[in-house]
Amino acid sequence: MLHKAKYVLLGVFVTALGLWGLAVTIPNSFSSGEVVSATKMNENFQALKDAVDALEAKLAAVQAGQQAPPTQTGKLAYVWVTGGTADATYRFNPSGGDITVSSPATGVYDVTFAGLDLGAGGVVQVTGYGLDNTYCKVRGWDTLTPPDTVVQVRCYDATGAAVDARFTVLVLR
Repeated sequence: MLHKAKYVLLGVFVTALGLWGLAVTIPNSFSSGEVVSATKMNENFQALKDAVDALEAKLAAVQAGQQAPPTQTGKLAYVWVTGGTADATYRFNPSGGDITVSSPATGVYDVTFAGLDLGAGGVVQVTGYGLDNTYCKVRGWDTLTPPDTVVQVRCYDATGAAVDARFTVLVLR
């Protein structure tokens, strides 16, 4: 019986510690050798449940007041480019259009997000991918051919020479 009480008390302590920041008042405390009653334990668990319910209600209120994250109708797109092509698995274009890659020269890539009219004020990030010392940069992007957005990427080795590389592109607005 005492062995079980230790684990019950440990569980109550860990739970109470996790909810410490909620200013929860636990109605019953226990000391070594004391007989723990189901009623007192249930009161403690009810206090914790009430605190968690209150926290969930606050979280729901905050979430309801926030703007929804970008979705299919937003301006968020990404692709992993490997072997000079857009990976079929790691890609997303909210317009539903294709994502294509052309490479007219070593280390030079144009990544086209069909139907994604980024317009002015967008952000594009490129990150080289892999264990080698290559890095990739955004040269720019153009929306001169609406509704498509074309991201120009340049990749280099550690000496600054143009090199073919794997990279990811993230487009945000």
